[in-house]
Amino acid sequence: EPNNHEARAGMMLAACQGGMAFANSSVCLVHGMSRPIGAVFHVPHGLSNAVLLPTVTQFSWPASVERYATVARLLGCCPFHVPDAQAAESLVAGLQQLNAELDVPRLRACRGVEESRFRTLLPKMAADALASGSPQNNPRVPTAEEIVSLYEAAW
Repeated sequence: EPNNHEARAGMMLAACQGGMAFANSSVCLVHGMSRPIGAVFHVPHGLSNAVLLPTVTQFSWPASVERYATVARLLGCCPFHVPDAQAAESLVAGLQQLNAELDVPRLRACRGVEESRFRTLLPKMAADALASGSPQNNPRVPTAEEIVSLYEAAW
């Protein structure tokens, strides 16, 4: 609604608050991996984050089980009484379900992402993701080879 000034003001405030939140806490692996996808294939950053989030969460949760379990419980992915590891794992399924409900595609279905170019650029994208510094903030810090595997898993 371009003419709804109240809605636009609300979105502006939300964007500002979101920026302040991640400026104070930093970002991690999913953002670092999203940057090369946007730079190379011009996939919007929010979309590439959504595409990668379930895969990166699957990789990351074993390094911070309690925190991922808390998120899963608060998002309603599981009952509050389940063990932490089961709760953390349920977050992955919850994110996959959310992506399905929102029609978030796999990487291979994103407009402009061509498979042969994607495969050729995997090592560079992994290096660029690491160079962003974001993966170092992740609960589980990946190697370049693990980032390549994560991109392939999200394909």
